[in-house]
Amino acid sequence: MTVKTVVYQALEAGPALTILGAVHGNERCGPEAIKRLIAALDGGEAALRRGTLQMMPVVNPKAYAQNVRFVERNLNRQLYPKDEKQHYEDHLDPIVCGLLDRTDVLLDLHSFASPGGPFIFLSGKNPRELAYAKSLGVNDFVYGWAEAYGGGDSKESQGTTEYARTRGAMAVTLECGQHQNADAPDVGYRAILMALKHLDMLDPQCPAAASLEQPAESGQLRCVRMKSVYYRSEGAVFSKPWRHFDAVRKDEPIAVLADGEALAAPEDGFIVLPKEAAATGGEWFYFGTATAYPE
Repeated sequence: MTVKTVVYQALEAGPALTILGAVHGNERCGPEAIKRLIAALDGGEAALRRGTLQMMPVVNPKAYAQNVRFVERNLNRQLYPKDEKQHYEDHLDPIVCGLLDRTDVLLDLHSFASPGGPFIFLSGKNPRELAYAKSLGVNDFVYGWAEAYGGGDSKESQGTTEYARTRGAMAVTLECGQHQNADAPDVGYRAILMALKHLDMLDPQCPAAASLEQPAESGQLRCVRMKSVYYRSEGAVFSKPWRHFDAVRKDEPIAVLADGEALAAPEDGFIVLPKEAAATGGEWFYFGTATAYPE
């Protein structure tokens, strides 16, 4: 099995923008958005003015073929080249990391299981990266990923964006919405065009650039800082069918454990990416609190 990379190189020098899709194989919006962009570039609807555009439409091909999140290991955790390869995804690490080593800016397209709309994961540190994230046409933001996992130098939570930042790149993950959202590929496609425009890589005379003159529906900007990650214990169930970004009050029951004890919100906050069908021991949901956009 091979991994396909598509590269467009403009004659004028500029940044190297990398777009990733299907890091998780059951998240189909990224490949669809990238496929649409390739067709637009080949058909003349979109045109690259400067720089290099690198696209890996399906990062995890075996998981994509099986329509599963991953085969043996979550590729978006513990992402780094390994001396000893124990899992199928370990063989993908050097391919993905090699591409990210040649990247100045990363846009990684994902979707999620719980009901909800698009949002962006932030690092909350780099002003240029924050401006880039804000340019992509999305109103909801989450940051504090590493902190929720305990921070430090552990590579447990290191995925594509975290690895890219270690190489000096600006990087964001765009969650385009729920897996089944009909508009998720559209969200991804428009975000790619917005990224190209923000980096002055998109030819302003092409039809795709003209389409960006019609602003997407805007709403109030929301930002949540992740505080903690919760793993599902055996027999635990949610107290209600939570949606991504649902608000909770302090002491409100979030879940009921197998022994009947309630798992309550530690403070006023938000449920982030709840997974009703999470396996025992798997990431179940994240908890965060409202905060200002980190400018």
